[in-house]
Parts: sequence; C-alpha cells; structure tokens
Amino acid sequence: MHKMLIGFAAAAILASGALPASAQTEEASQTRRPATTQRRAPAQPRTPAPGMWAVGGSIGATTPSDPALQNGIDLTGNIERYLTSRLSLRGQTGVTWWDIQGHSFPGTITPFFADFNAVYNWEGGVVHPFVTGGVGVYHFSASEPTIVNRSDTKPGFDLGGGLDYFINRRTTMGGELTYHHIDGFDSPLARFPEGSFWRFGFGLKRLF
Repeated sequence: MHKMLIGFAAAAILASGALPASAQTEEASQTRRPATTQRRAPAQPRTPAPGMWAVGGSIGATTPSDPALQNGIDLTGNIERYLTSRLSLRGQTGVTWWDIQGHSFPGTITPFFADFNAVYNWEGGVVHPFVTGGVGVYHFSASEPTIVNRSDTKPGFDLGGGLDYFINRRTTMGGELTYHHIDGFDSPLARFPEGSFWRFGFGLKRLF
C-alpha cells in the first residue's frame, strides 16, 4: 500500500510538470502561427515617380533690377511632368506689378511671363531640394498717364532653386528663389534699361 501511494505521488508530480510544459508548447505554437500567416502591407509606390504630373501655384515677391521700378507682388501657376523621380519639365506662368519711381510721372509696369524649365531634385526624405533653369518670354505692359498704352515683349532665361516639403505622398509645400534675366524694355514715356528681376515664391503642389 505504501509503495502504491508513492507511485501515485510520483505520477502526480510528473503530470503537474508535464502540463505547464505542454501549455507553453501550445502557447508558443499559437504565437508562431499568426506570424507565418500574417501578410505584410504592400509598400507604397514612390513619389515622385516617372510619368507623374504635378500642378501648383504660388504667391511671392519680386525685386526688379532697374532702380526706377519698385518691388512688387506676383502670382504664378505651374504644370510639371516627371521624366524620372529626379528630373522633371515644368511650364510656369506668372504676373507681377511694379510701380514707377524717380520719374516726373506715375505709372505701373506689369510683366507677364511664361517659362519652360528643367527641374532636378534630390531625395531627402520628406524634404526635396531642387535646382531649376530654363527660357521664357516676358511681356511688359505699361500703365502711364498717356493716351497710348504700350507693351514690349522680350526673351529671357531664369536660374534658381528651392525645396519641396512633402505634407503627404502627393502634396508638397515649398519655396523657390529664381533670377530672371531680361534685356531692357520701353514704355510710352520712358526707357527702362533693366528688365531683369529676382523672384521669391511660396506655394503648394499636388502630384497625380
């Protein structure tokens, strides 16, 4: 009888040790199973990507080189096509307003420009610095105290750079500083030897 009790006690001890080990084995098996069946979320496509388009607009300030013209505010609109993730072609139109100073008459010069640029950007996470350059047409319209209003159109080129900050995968905000080189132009009452100007703009862009 004593030996039988000892046998039952030994069996109980062995059983109590085996149950936690079995439970741990089952728990580990259950923990591993979801890992083998869980699927990773698909990676988001890279932006900008070749073939994407972008549209945007900005507001800025311009500083003309001619001392007879005051600084002005400008508005621009862009459309852009990405040839690669780094290189794009951009069309930009804009308008600015400069008041005449230093003459015996008042007036305003209104340059309207259309530029065609190449833009190269660098990958920097959410921040993409870029450089740009291109050619354009600049139309100077003069509003002066004269019966005849006159306009003058000149070719030019621009160089500059800036950065885009990605708010999300398809929307950026950023700034750009460019120098626009144009020869002098004429108005009904004066000759302006310098048509060049600096421009700084801040705006938004949407990729699709």
